Amino acid sequence: MQEIDTVKEGETSHPVKKRGWGHYWLYLVSGGVFLIDQLVKLWAEQTLGPANSGNSIELLGGFFRFLYIKNTGASFGFLKDAPWLFALLAVVVSLGIIGWYQRQGLKSNWLRLGTGLILGGVVGNLSDRIFKEGAVTDMFNFPNISLFRIFNVADTAITFGVIIVLLTSLLQAWRESRATPGKSE
Repeated sequence: MQEIDTVKEGETSHPVKKRGWGHYWLYLVSGGVFLIDQLVKLWAEQTLGPANSGNSIELLGGFFRFLYIKNTGASFGFLKDAPWLFALLAVVVSLGIIGWYQRQGLKSNWLRLGTGLILGGVVGNLSDRIFKEGAVTDMFNFPNISLFRIFNVADTAITFGVIIVLLTSLLQAWRESRATPGKSE
């Protein structure tokens, strides 16, 4: 439950709701994702560099490998000649998430988690685009699964964040529809 600061007599301002730790959870999750993403990218650059050299570390009998590449496009090399477009999109998405969250907030910890994963991933890849000449560092690869070409921690966070937000939203809508009396299906 949120506490409300009382207004002193004679003041014309409205009561201000104090924000509990739950409000900052989104920022803690996104900050954690950003930090882990940047540390893993730094490790890949220092261990597997130079970029696109083909140096790799194989695990699980070659089923999974670490392979350092610089990606100027989106998934599967889509729009590789327009990295500025992804940077602009990332800025808009990040500011949109933060602005919306500041106004609306989220009551569900699952929605906070999913949104925090998305925000952290978007900011992690945006940081690469700004500070690494428009290219994102990718390093995870499943060579035998063409669906997952090569990706990074930020991409993984965004993917899981979207899944969590969608599943939580669908579950909430389903619960609300079942709780509403008189609704026919």
